[in-house]
Amino acid sequence: MYVGRFAPTPSGPLHFGSLVTAVGSYCDARSKKGKWLIRLDDLDQERVVKGAHSNILDTLDSYALFWDDEPIYQSKQKHIYTHWRKKLIKELDIYPCVCSRQTIRKHSTLNGDEWIYSGYCKTHSSKDKPIRSYRIKLPTPCSVSIDDLALGLITDDLCKSSGDFVLFKPDGTPSYHLASILDDHYSGITHVVRGEDLLLSSLKQAKLQKIIGLTNSKFLHLPIVRNKEGKKLSKQNKADPIKIALASSTLFNALTFLSQSPPSELRTQNPSDIMNWAVENWKVSSIRYEGSNVKAEAAIHSTHIQDD
Repeated sequence: MYVGRFAPTPSGPLHFGSLVTAVGSYCDARSKKGKWLIRLDDLDQERVVKGAHSNILDTLDSYALFWDDEPIYQSKQKHIYTHWRKKLIKELDIYPCVCSRQTIRKHSTLNGDEWIYSGYCKTHSSKDKPIRSYRIKLPTPCSVSIDDLALGLITDDLCKSSGDFVLFKPDGTPSYHLASILDDHYSGITHVVRGEDLLLSSLKQAKLQKIIGLTNSKFLHLPIVRNKEGKKLSKQNKADPIKIALASSTLFNALTFLSQSPPSELRTQNPSDIMNWAVENWKVSSIRYEGSNVKAEAAIHSTHIQDD
């Protein structure tokens, strides 16, 4: 059975980019008669904004993105992470890393927005410095492949694109990659739908799933929503929150961004009718990736016009 999920971080309200991911994952799950779960990635409490949990859930409900089962909170899964930390420390080649961000930049090369870790701490003593993380020593080469439902087969060598990546913080808190695959495993997630900016994360997670013996997820990466400067729409870039009062027009714009060609009369329908149409007419093959920033600007601008 298809089991999908939407896993926002409660660091603020949802924006248009978040909605596109939610709509895409919802439609892909429901069109295949699958379940759609909500997980709130609140493990990093420093990023959590008070009230964001309930705000996100209320917004999804108002947009007719109805989930199955109870929402899952990462902050309540710590017993799972503790079990796996003890297990993996015994079974994997993991080493302490004392590198600060400055040290990583000094000894590494940049791959897009991410530094390729050089393995500095594998060959340098760290006894007199505080441990900042624990990294997994990857095999060389470290080939990994995923068969994306829209983009097709994607193959990479993580030694060249990432380097040894972090598994734990000094206090034992799992990295995003480890926590994500463990949560997906225990929730029975079969399909992960996310933005294509997380493609490298997906490759890391697919490799990590294989290394520790978990079933690989199937992936669908969606076009990235960008602002007029060409940057990814995000909370860090001060993206405007979506508004419950504009649910219908914003859903219409999200479907348009995903190249689903909703009929114009759908724009004024209620959110439930819009999402029923979206599920019945969902086509992964229609998704277009080139020029997605142009479509995003049109969609966002259109939504704001409705608000004036």
